[in-house]
Amino acid sequence: TEAVRDNKYRFKAFLYWLSQLITKPLVSKMSDFILVNNEEERKQFPNMNKQGKVVVVLGAVDLEKINNFKLKAKSYKLKYDAVFQGRFHPQKGVVELIDIWRKVVENRPNAKLVMIGDGPLMGEVRKRITIDKLTNNVELVGYVFDGSEKYKIFSQSRVVVHPAFYDSGGMAAAEAMAFGLPVIGFKLKSYESYYPKGMLKVKLGDLKSFANKIVELLNNSSLRRKIANEGLLMLKENWSWDKRAQDVLMNITSDNV
Repeated sequence: TEAVRDNKYRFKAFLYWLSQLITKPLVSKMSDFILVNNEEERKQFPNMNKQGKVVVVLGAVDLEKINNFKLKAKSYKLKYDAVFQGRFHPQKGVVELIDIWRKVVENRPNAKLVMIGDGPLMGEVRKRITIDKLTNNVELVGYVFDGSEKYKIFSQSRVVVHPAFYDSGGMAAAEAMAFGLPVIGFKLKSYESYYPKGMLKVKLGDLKSFANKIVELLNNSSLRRKIANEGLLMLKENWSWDKRAQDVLMNITSDNV
C-alpha cells in the first residue's frame, strides 16, 4: 500500500525551498566551482554546468578503517534482522519504517530492527512503536559516533533498511553496505548514480512492497549474499576517500574547466 503521509511537512519544506531560492544565485555568482551530490543536482546550475564548472562528487566511505574492524569482528553473532541509520527527520521515512516493520513482524514475529540516530521525530517514532506493539521488535540506540560501537551493530545485522522519501545521495546506507549488507530503499532518482548496485529498490511510498522485500531477503541467504557482494565490489571500485579526492582534483584541474 502506498504511504499517505499524515503530516506533509509543507511549511518546513517551503522554508527550505525559500532558503535555496535566496542562496542559489549567490552561489552561482561567487563560486569558481560548484560541487553537487548527484547528476540530478547538476541541472540546478545550468549556466555553470555549460561552463563545465559543476562537479558531481559522490560520497565516500572509510573502507580501510571498516576492513580493519571486520577482521576483528568475525566472532560477533547476528542479533538484528535489519538496521537503519540516519536522522529521525521527515526526509528519512522513520515513522513509515515502523509501519513497514509491523508488516514484517506479521510474517516473522521475532524479527528485530535496530535504529541508529536521533532527531525531531524521535517522539513520534517511540509513540508509533508503542501503538503497534513493537517494543520487543524495535530497538532505538540513539545517535552513535563512527567507530567500534556502531560498527558492531552493523556486524550483527542481516540487511540495511533505508526508506528515505527524498535524498541527494545517502551516505548512511553506503557505510553499512561496506559490512557486506544488502540495502533496501525506495526508487529515488538520485540513487541511480549513488546505488546502481547493492540496493534493492521499490516504488516510492509502497510500504507493503518494502516489507515484502525485507522478508524476501531475510528468507533467501543466497540473494542476500548476491546483492551484498555487488555492493561491496562497487564500494571498493569507487567509494574510497582517495578515489573521491582524485575525482575532485581531476575535474577542477581539467583543461575543460
